Amino acid sequence: MIVPPRIRPKDQVVVVSPAGRIEIEPLRKGLRILRAWGLEVHTPQENFEACRYLAGRDERRARLLAKCWGSFDILWASRGGYGSLRLLTFFDDLLTRPEKPFWFIGFSDVSILLNYFYGRFELITLHAPVLSSLYETSVYALAALKNCLFYEARIRLGGKGLKPGEARGPLIGGNLTSLVSLIGTPWQPNFEGKILFLEEVNEPPYRVDRLFTQLALTGAFRGIKGLVLGDFGEVPLAVLKEIAGEYFEGPILAEVPAGHSVDNYPLFIGAETTLKVGPQSGCLEQGPLNPALKSV
Repeated sequence: MIVPPRIRPKDQVVVVSPAGRIEIEPLRKGLRILRAWGLEVHTPQENFEACRYLAGRDERRARLLAKCWGSFDILWASRGGYGSLRLLTFFDDLLTRPEKPFWFIGFSDVSILLNYFYGRFELITLHAPVLSSLYETSVYALAALKNCLFYEARIRLGGKGLKPGEARGPLIGGNLTSLVSLIGTPWQPNFEGKILFLEEVNEPPYRVDRLFTQLALTGAFRGIKGLVLGDFGEVPLAVLKEIAGEYFEGPILAEVPAGHSVDNYPLFIGAETTLKVGPQSGCLEQGPLNPALKSV
């Protein structure tokens, strides 16, 4: 696997926009946080183009990311929305295995790319707030994100146990709708032997049920070792337990603080993950990604 190194002050961050068109003020607020962390921020002009609801035409968005590929310490998505799916055909030709490890950060629609980069290059990516939502993130989740980047790359998150058990394997997943959009395409993730993380927002229970059912009908739940459920908005826990429990017999950990909420804690996509779930509660552990790097 390609494991990105620890970030240091004055390391280089570049803004990329693979999905929705930029909202200027939220982006500025997010960039102020990165500068306060001592990072050098680059915002290429291509980010500010627009095509309907997208941050420019597909090829332009793809080429911006390809231009930055391997040339910066962090590639950080400006926002989610929609559009990452439209870039995969370009990336098959534009991108090659990076010689210099780097962090790629985002979530929501961008989780498509987190899984694509891990699946194709074995690059560990970071499911964490996009720049436009960074200023809305809780101080606790921000502190955890900064710790992952600057200090020891280790994560430990708790949640509620829906089905007890233990599992170990690489973590994949992210936004449920975005993940389901990959089903039946050449870029459908390999679920076999993985721990699957899912989160969703602004979807009523029946739509969440439909998305879980479609994923189940592909056989995805038959191959995974564990299931982790993040924030699901207003969908009751009892409903999630019934839906998820119908399709997966292994350990299920719910209400993990990751997804479309202020407590959007980071998760490493592709990293070896340990899941321990009891009757009432449980935890997810990842890292340290590089045991040779110690906290300072």
